[in-house]
Amino acid sequence: MDDVSGLDVHTLGVIGLAVGVTIALSFTLLSLVLRGMLALHIWAAAFWMLTAAGLAEGYDEKSTFLSAIVGSVLIALANGAMVLGIAIHIGQPLRWRWPALVILLFLAVQVGFLLAPPPQAVEAAVFGAKSIVWDAWMVWLLLFRAPRELRTSAAFTAMIFIIDSLFYLARGAVSLHPDMDSHALLATVLTTSNYLFGILCTFLLSTGFTLMLAQRLVHDLRRAAEVDGLTGLLNRSALLKESSRQLESARGYPNAALLFDLDNFKAINDHWGHAGGDAVLKHFAEIIRSGGLPAHALFSRYGGEEFLLLVPGMDPGDAAGLAETLRLRVADAPAPYFDASIAFTTSVGVCASSDTRVHQLIQAADEALYRAKNAGRNRVEMA
Repeated sequence: MDDVSGLDVHTLGVIGLAVGVTIALSFTLLSLVLRGMLALHIWAAAFWMLTAAGLAEGYDEKSTFLSAIVGSVLIALANGAMVLGIAIHIGQPLRWRWPALVILLFLAVQVGFLLAPPPQAVEAAVFGAKSIVWDAWMVWLLLFRAPRELRTSAAFTAMIFIIDSLFYLARGAVSLHPDMDSHALLATVLTTSNYLFGILCTFLLSTGFTLMLAQRLVHDLRRAAEVDGLTGLLNRSALLKESSRQLESARGYPNAALLFDLDNFKAINDHWGHAGGDAVLKHFAEIIRSGGLPAHALFSRYGGEEFLLLVPGMDPGDAAGLAETLRLRVADAPAPYFDASIAFTTSVGVCASSDTRVHQLIQAADEALYRAKNAGRNRVEMA
């Protein structure tokens, strides 16, 4: 019976090693393709460390220096890397010092166990407690710090860490049973279940991280399709899509459309070059965004040097006042460009109407803008 059980454990160890190498290699190859995703590189390193830890512990079955110290350090480093990767992926700043302190604490405990070996049940309970601390840390990040666009995949991954914690809680409770040392078969079952659960958890964890990466990629692609790459504003199609919902919610109230055109922009490009023109466009976007816009306003680069500001629920008087304020801000704030500054102005066409059809609002604002340009530029005209 002992030989068969030992063979089973050995076989499970080989299977676990093969699974670890496969997953680590897959994440490494994926990181070569998605080079801009730092979290992916960190997770690939974490899976390699877990695989190396399993190899060290499997090679050194007597629990001496190789498995007790090297294996434990690798596991702690892998957990720390996972925490860091999750924090980076969800956009939460995390300094290395906190994972490093936890790793050093666990290493000190492991060295103490090597010098003065405790009962096996106590050692197993401490190992479980260490795992639960890491799991709780990652669950907290995933459930309470993940942005809205990543919550689905973050919740799935958090569930895996919760299951891992529950497993170690149950295993620790069984290990602390007073008659544990006299039940060799139960000890073998616990060891086997630990291998099986480790293999399953590695599979699930790789799936969770892959889902997080996929959801991030989808979000970034959608954002790239909706955002102007130069100014960071909504592009025309994104604004038209979002405006329908916003204007409909303000039905019965006036809606304002402010259409801006940068005066003599071709001359700016001719004199300062396209890099200078880009600097002016970015500077203009920052001026308008920092001009005290209403929270529900939609601001976009409508095309070329034209920008559109939609403000649901704004009456004509307030719209005209806002347009004039922004026009003056632009005229008084030249765009910095290396050691020089580029002065520029803007013309604004304004329409404020209870019409909820965005194309009608924009057309009326465009006609007013045309009049502003013909009247000498650097002015506001109402539809």
